[in-house]
Amino acid sequence: MKNEINDGFPQIKDYLSLLESKMYKDMEKFSDSYVVSNKKILGNYMKKWVNDPLHQWSRQWEYPYVLSRIKESIGNSTDHAILDAGSGITFFSFYLNKVYADVRIYCCDQDKGLERKYNAINIKNGSSVKFRQGDLRDLPYDDNMFNLIYCISVLEHTDDYGKIIEEFYRVLVPGGTLIVTFDVSIDGTRDISVEKGKILVDYLKNYFNKRTDIEFDLGSNIDGLDVFTTYRARDIDKRLLPWRLPKLFYKIKSVVKNEKFAVWPPNLTVFCLTLTKKVEI
Repeated sequence: MKNEINDGFPQIKDYLSLLESKMYKDMEKFSDSYVVSNKKILGNYMKKWVNDPLHQWSRQWEYPYVLSRIKESIGNSTDHAILDAGSGITFFSFYLNKVYADVRIYCCDQDKGLERKYNAINIKNGSSVKFRQGDLRDLPYDDNMFNLIYCISVLEHTDDYGKIIEEFYRVLVPGGTLIVTFDVSIDGTRDISVEKGKILVDYLKNYFNKRTDIEFDLGSNIDGLDVFTTYRARDIDKRLLPWRLPKLFYKIKSVVKNEKFAVWPPNLTVFCLTLTKKVEI
């Protein structure tokens, strides 16, 4: 799947191909088991977002994308520390802990209640994922601590891009890898709009080098008919979309926030990028 899980916006054909791949099937098998076996531990947390994180429109692409970049970055080495920044609690860090048993997997999130759940899942499953409560703007880790950081669909929920990216830079080793994914609102009614996305990418450019020849211009290919979006996900299976409340609720919320009604569901895609820490800035 290396040539099909590209940086930038996912293409429909690549998305559909990925779902049939061995990589995805292996991940799905682990995720399905994790959701069932840890349901009691996760409890109400599953209601805060979704019961099954993998089977969501963008995550079916994002998790395999991140895994593929981790494989490329660390190769056969075991002397690595990886941080899931803004982790929440999902199957993915525990899956990595299984695939890379000797690699140190850390998770950080501002939710104080997650430490107990991480500990319980570790004990139950014999895993060793290390969780710390913390703010991404002030990470509770030493300088140059991590070889790789991944941040999946978190940055669209904050406006403090600069401080967060500075912290990523601080805790990464020189030449370390940063993997970032975030939703992009094609019609600008949700976060992140194309314009805000460009601001975020400009921050990344100041501290990190691209690993591929992907253009940093988010608007260059977003309108292409082949880009995977929430509309295409709805056509595949409407359960892939996370919104469960009546449409009117979301439309009113959009008016309050953006001063205009949004079409529903919102027209979103996802942007993925892998970078390396500049030695000097």
